[in-house]
Amino acid sequence: MKKDFWSEALMLLCVLILGVCLTVWADKVTTLVSILLGCLAVIYGISAFISYFRNQDRIMNDRMQFIFGIIVLVIGFTLIFKVDFLKGLISFVVGIYILLSSILRLQECLDIKKTLNVKMTSAIVLSILGILVGILCIAGKFLVPDMIVTYIGVMLIIYSVISFVELIIIKRK
Repeated sequence: MKKDFWSEALMLLCVLILGVCLTVWADKVTTLVSILLGCLAVIYGISAFISYFRNQDRIMNDRMQFIFGIIVLVIGFTLIFKVDFLKGLISFVVGIYILLSSILRLQECLDIKKTLNVKMTSAIVLSILGILVGILCIAGKFLVPDMIVTYIGVMLIIYSVISFVELIIIKRK
């Protein structure tokens, strides 16, 4: 339990730092991440092309890698030239992560409540708040289109604080 607590606390600290960075430097962070991911995808796509044309005996696997290289190359150029695409994707992925982890934490709280027959009201409420934060992140693209990334940063900060408090409550029980 002690090892799990510290690994969970470290992960929540990383989420908190990411949330602060997204809140303070939203445009710079997403632009940088989008361009870096785009460059990596372009490099991978180009290496897939080179690999395909170097190989004389082209089998089905090589053709599939060539097609995959084209798709990754297109995604790479999209990430480089359309930074807004990454913002919407980040909102969705972060929302799914928060939603799923909060559901798992709610299940853990309910199991502890049933097994130990103790009150877990505050932990359950915090888990439900985490679920709502996840849903808001998923819907955030539609709610706040101009400030998606800052909004996600704030949601990550709220989520990490809620989860850390909940982690301490569960550890005490």
